[in-house]
Amino acid sequence: GVNRTENRFCLRAANDEFTFVNHLTPLPQLDYRICTTEDMRSLHMLMTQQSLWDGLKEQEFKVLHSLLEEPVWRIPHTELPESLNESAICDYSESAIAMGLGHIVINEFWQENIGDFTVDKARFPTLKDTIDVLHRRGFKVVLTIQPFISTDSANFKDAVKRKLLIYERHSERSIPALTRYKSSSSAGVLDITNNASVPWLLEKLQRLKEEYGVQSFYLDLGTG
Repeated sequence: GVNRTENRFCLRAANDEFTFVNHLTPLPQLDYRICTTEDMRSLHMLMTQQSLWDGLKEQEFKVLHSLLEEPVWRIPHTELPESLNESAICDYSESAIAMGLGHIVINEFWQENIGDFTVDKARFPTLKDTIDVLHRRGFKVVLTIQPFISTDSANFKDAVKRKLLIYERHSERSIPALTRYKSSSSAGVLDITNNASVPWLLEKLQRLKEEYGVQSFYLDLGTG
């Protein structure tokens, strides 16, 4: 709160029973930093320069600029995984060429199960060759990923074992919380506040980049 009469700025930390049901500390703890500049725009630019772009390599900047400047094409699909295959990707790229090159986003059905983070070899036996064709046509390929892991995926068991998922309240991190996500009727949610979760995911994405030449990933949103 801001008290205009006394020129005071007040901050309060509070643990409510919904958001902070699992208390990490006995008492509420508030960590904060006060940053000041001459105006809001310069403050925003300063924070952006310090946090959002730090650590990016020159090649990553090029990919970022291309995502902002070039068209991003999303292949139409139904709710059935079978609607997406290599022929559908190639056919769509041929149609998109007439409207301009850019990025082709392949939806989550490139996996057999949501959260596999590996290519469904049954429907995409030669996906590497297909992506090479798209690259030769001038397109960049983007794979869709999400924080959900289907209970049918082998990664679900691994994530439970490593305690990488969001857990049911009051379960002492033993029972993963389940939800629905698109074609998956039962899925866990990756807990990105766990320091071990991001390296676990990055390792799988790096493997995809090296094997298939994918240049970027679309992080699909979702609510639990």
